[in-house]
Amino acid sequence: MPTRSATWNPTVSVVIPTVGKPGLRRAVESVLAQTHPVAEVHVVLNSDRDVDIPGDPRVRLTRYVERRNGNAARMAGVRKCTGDLVAFLDDDDTWQPTKIERQVRDVTEAGLAGSSTWISSTSVRVEFDDSSEIWPRAPYDPRRSLENNLLRRHRVRRGQAFLPSSTLLFPRSLPTTVPLDEELSLHQDLTWLLQLSRNVPGLVVRQLSDALVTYDATGEGISRSISLARELDWARDHLGSSTPRDRGDYYLGSVMAYARREGGVGPMVRVLSEGLRVGRPGAPAVGYACGAIASGLLKAVASGVRRPRRRGTEVTAGAEVRQ
Repeated sequence: MPTRSATWNPTVSVVIPTVGKPGLRRAVESVLAQTHPVAEVHVVLNSDRDVDIPGDPRVRLTRYVERRNGNAARMAGVRKCTGDLVAFLDDDDTWQPTKIERQVRDVTEAGLAGSSTWISSTSVRVEFDDSSEIWPRAPYDPRRSLENNLLRRHRVRRGQAFLPSSTLLFPRSLPTTVPLDEELSLHQDLTWLLQLSRNVPGLVVRQLSDALVTYDATGEGISRSISLARELDWARDHLGSSTPRDRGDYYLGSVMAYARREGGVGPMVRVLSEGLRVGRPGAPAVGYACGAIASGLLKAVASGVRRPRRRGTEVTAGAEVRQ
């Protein structure tokens, strides 16, 4: 059974998968500045380029020549870890200095010292091109499963349950018990969390409300390269065992966001149709989907109004419909 220990002082290993982004040094420095000192930082470089990292003896560079995805690099780092606990950090994110200390203290006070079936997260400051937001907007609900927290939508606005890999701290045995999928090219952290929820009995999730991680949502990250077709394939492959409410909410929330980004009302209507067919979404998800479609219709109408006619030509009714 987990024991509460005020003197628990676990060693912490950190894994940073990278392709050599400019923010790598800043990410590593935020780890080295932790008030709970980390024992080792494994920078797993999925590239043959040179990188700029601090010359601290705790920083170990591994060149991962297989050129596979981020999960493969993370697992390569995990296999080198010797700490009691492991934390992930992406190369374009940073930590506040007290992140690890606060998480270790929270896990200790929750009576989980010595347990191997918990995972800790924090809130996040999400940096956009011209603004920032604190996610998640609603706190993690421990009365519901991790899967339910991740998939179900309780508000129309974006920023629902959010546990990105850069926030995670967990016992080193956890990714050995449930390994990360090294073949997956999208939703790598979400998929692992769903697998943990489904395969680790008694899993406890702790999430601190303070934003102790800065998450970079600018630039061209992996999520921005995901097409609607790939997103639909992922949902069909990984949500079959989810409840109808959770599945429907994910379709009308997250999948709808990808359809909205692709532009055009047609893809959004198709996602709405499939979501209603395979699930039973709640009112907030339906509200988000309907708002997205209404916004698309308004943009389409406004675009048609602004498009000028050429002099001396007539637009036939058929052309108007196609337009």
